[in-house]
Amino acid sequence: MTAGFISYTHADTDLKDELVRHLAPLRREGLIAIWHDAMLTPGEHLDPTVQAALAASDLILLLVSADFIASEYCYDEEMLRAFDRQRAGTARVVPIILRPCQWKGVPVGERQTLSEFVALPKDGLAVTSWSDRDAAFDNAAGAIRAMLRAPAAIGAGNARTASVRQSVAAPKANPASTGTTMLGIAAKPTDLDRDRFLRAGFAATATLFERKLVELSTSEARTDTDFERIDSRSFSASVYLDGKRVGQIAIFYGAEMWRDALCVSYDSATSSRNSMNDWLSIEETPQGLAFKSSNPMSRNQAEGPMDADSAANYFWESFLVQVRSRLG
Repeated sequence: MTAGFISYTHADTDLKDELVRHLAPLRREGLIAIWHDAMLTPGEHLDPTVQAALAASDLILLLVSADFIASEYCYDEEMLRAFDRQRAGTARVVPIILRPCQWKGVPVGERQTLSEFVALPKDGLAVTSWSDRDAAFDNAAGAIRAMLRAPAAIGAGNARTASVRQSVAAPKANPASTGTTMLGIAAKPTDLDRDRFLRAGFAATATLFERKLVELSTSEARTDTDFERIDSRSFSASVYLDGKRVGQIAIFYGAEMWRDALCVSYDSATSSRNSMNDWLSIEETPQGLAFKSSNPMSRNQAEGPMDADSAANYFWESFLVQVRSRLG
């Protein structure tokens, strides 16, 4: 069953509820399990729970309206992260236009705009612009149903299982990066191959940190955590014990001096990208592109080439080393 997440602003609660009702047949068919913040229970920590649900979703439905675009949380914390996951190949994002607004030119990261993605209902005509609102939602639900029943439908299993996360960890290599010619000469990876590999590694790392921080904050009453997506190429993470910060890390890529590397800066939450404490560079191997640890001063030594999942775990373990050293 596909795990679905609905991103919406509370100004559109009534329209969201209508969509949920129209998706009920898909739920009864076992095609999708929908989550939205109205399902939060009293006492739950709001932001970490929402972000954990977003990170664990296969399908993310964006309910677009002027209020949605104006909402800093909906835009920065949900929509931009959703498209990061789509570019990494770990989720599908579907915009559903609820009310007429200037949505087509809205940036969604990596120099892309919403107009570059197929929106529902048909032709991106806002739900409230249809003469029959039920017909509009039925059109959207029907398109989602067809997508979920397709042979290559996303999330063949529950998104909360490891198999979904592994799809981030092992992005498919470009044939040009692993293939050979008739003479047995290995083809060289292109700049596009390297850019996509680096972006997939960053997305896998951000997803892992979000999930692990939630697990950490719920495992110990005295511990709290914070995750901040600074921009599309950097994020920061912090751990607190009894309200005192005991660890902070910023991870970024695309800096001028370290263009082909995932970089770490400890005790920094800025996006200046002008200094780092550790990094994983990209190397070419017979099996394709891989990340390599080449810093002899690293807190967490790693041997051999790493894929995106291994890189994410490398950074998380390095972060835990930093935190544990301050708890001793």
